[in-house]
Amino acid sequence: MKSFTALAVLSVALLALGGHAKHIESKVADKDFLGKQKFVFDMMQHIYQDDVFVTEYPASYADYKPWAHVGDYNHPELLEHFFELWQHHPFHDDQVFSVMYERHEEYAIGLVRLFYFAKNWETFQHAVFWARQHVNKQLFVYAFTVVTIARDDMQGIILPAQYEIHPWSFFGAQTLEMAEHYKMHGFHHVKKMDNIYNVVLKSNYSNHYSNLNYDHEVAYFLEDVGFNSFYYYYNLDYPFWTKGSEHHVLNKDRRGELYLYTHWQLLARWYLERLSNDLGEVPTFNMYEPVATGYYSGLRSYSGVHDWHRDNHHNFYHDDNIEHIQDVELYTQRLMDWIHKNEKFDVEVINQLGNIIQGNADSIDKKFYGSLDKEYRHIVNGGHQVGKHYESYPGHFMHYETSLRDPLFYEVYKNLVGHYWHLMETFPEYKKHDYEFEGVKIDAVHMPESLTTYFEYFDSDISNAVNVEPVVEDKHDNLYSFGRNSHYNGVSYVIKARQHRLNHKPFEFTLDVSADKAQDAIVKVFIGPKHDEYGHIIPLEHNYQNFFELDHFKVHLDAGVTHIKRNSGDFFIWVNDRTTYLELYQKLMDASVSDYKFKLDQSEAHCGVPNRMMLPKGKKGGQVYQFFYMVYPFHETEVAQYTGYDPIISCGIGHGSRYVDALPFGFPFNRPIKHDYYFDVHNFKFFDVKIFHRDENTNVA
Repeated sequence: MKSFTALAVLSVALLALGGHAKHIESKVADKDFLGKQKFVFDMMQHIYQDDVFVTEYPASYADYKPWAHVGDYNHPELLEHFFELWQHHPFHDDQVFSVMYERHEEYAIGLVRLFYFAKNWETFQHAVFWARQHVNKQLFVYAFTVVTIARDDMQGIILPAQYEIHPWSFFGAQTLEMAEHYKMHGFHHVKKMDNIYNVVLKSNYSNHYSNLNYDHEVAYFLEDVGFNSFYYYYNLDYPFWTKGSEHHVLNKDRRGELYLYTHWQLLARWYLERLSNDLGEVPTFNMYEPVATGYYSGLRSYSGVHDWHRDNHHNFYHDDNIEHIQDVELYTQRLMDWIHKNEKFDVEVINQLGNIIQGNADSIDKKFYGSLDKEYRHIVNGGHQVGKHYESYPGHFMHYETSLRDPLFYEVYKNLVGHYWHLMETFPEYKKHDYEFEGVKIDAVHMPESLTTYFEYFDSDISNAVNVEPVVEDKHDNLYSFGRNSHYNGVSYVIKARQHRLNHKPFEFTLDVSADKAQDAIVKVFIGPKHDEYGHIIPLEHNYQNFFELDHFKVHLDAGVTHIKRNSGDFFIWVNDRTTYLELYQKLMDASVSDYKFKLDQSEAHCGVPNRMMLPKGKKGGQVYQFFYMVYPFHETEVAQYTGYDPIISCGIGHGSRYVDALPFGFPFNRPIKHDYYFDVHNFKFFDVKIFHRDENTNVA
């Protein structure tokens, strides 16, 4: 389907980088696009209420039944099962949705297809409005988000942050109760700012009153809403249940290899943070023995049901889990047999392994190998049965947006990523000639010997967490009249949850690189530990899995010396924190009624990681880490980067052209390092850096 939204282009050069300039390009939405954006904003506010739309939609929307309009959809034969399923067993809010259940997966696939196959925008709107009124709301948000990413005519559309759409998955019950308190009391004693009731609540992490275990001490990291949102969106970019579409083929993006690398990097980042808090290695999950790591999420659902609490030394080996444990045993044995029969040593084998472990639609044999990823999630969920279909109540491990909150997540995925390292043991070890870049040398690294992290306040708009009254006739507030329905008696309100979030001072580096000829090259930057929790230096042979990738970019080397300068604000996977729902609505309103330009760009892309999370916290007295710099020959990809999509407004999922080069993810740390002297090459350089953490009382500009 072709996009029919015309956009004007703006290009803004922000930083000069050693002869190159990083450009953050943006586009300005036209009237047609603004109409689409408004519809999306309307659909995502106060999702559990279907009678509070300020915008008036024609009667055709309320009366719409998609099965009565099959001619308005492409591939209607693929919608028959969903229509049949819905008319016999509709999926409402009396059930708790999780795509981890096969029955729920059916509904998710059907609803995504309904949205995706709509032939035009008008049909799409009707289908979305129908689902918004009738379908389980978590299922609705899941499907609507997947399709917003996938449909060509929605490229550039901004979704509010997931933690603002569904704050119940990110903020504790205490915060939500206080939000409701202010609304119930009519915002008594609350001052208006710009004619908006403005409430700011201090939102605590789940360890505010006590630590259940040592890991709980790091709740600021585990429960960071931006980090958890990144993982949520990653799994919606690459849903396990689909191969994608004819124009968005997920396996073109090496989805299996990306799955393994994403989780390897999450593990590495978690270990760096643990060292800042004097914690040791991440344990491996043992499903036969009591697990030391307990967890209390503090979350509750919209209906008031609290997430179940896990005590320290909880035993997962019980009757409700036996079937899943047996499946893990069976699938693990089959997987290990496949690994040890491997005789190929290329990226495609790694990609196959990731697809097998996840059990996605591109697995070489999903029935035979199952999904270890899903089976482990069921085991940790613990078999707490609820509901008429005898499914277990889906706790935080059964939802992508809450998985990272639990330190057990990292123990489980250490097991799963461990299969990658088993496969890598069958690959030949890289030798010195595999690392060298003939004629190229890093002469020097220039960067600060100390970096600084700190906590700062960050506000999220959780207005969605509070129910609102139906539409009032006396609309004496412009924002409310425009369509934002967070109101009290027709006057807009905003409720913000304020948390301390980890951040760091900006830094930059310069590499002095000499080359015997002009040529293209790749620069990679990693950060890794120097010492373990006891202060002992970790040999590279035992440390290579712990390096976390910070940056990866292409450069042109001149003959002679090239100075490559790079600022931390330009690192490639990192994005700014999301603009709040209220601010987005205000910008959209201004663009709709005035000359204000509603800009679209990738500075807050859903596929990026919050740049606040780049560095581990460190310590007040300083914690030594090591940066690793690599300059390496450029390996051209099969399809040139950015082919088939517009990188200004899209992450390019499924086009096979997202990546800057064809190197294996994680190179040069992607295979076991058994002889550290192979790393003694001129184009590699380690650099020690001490990271200091400054508390709020000493952190002054």
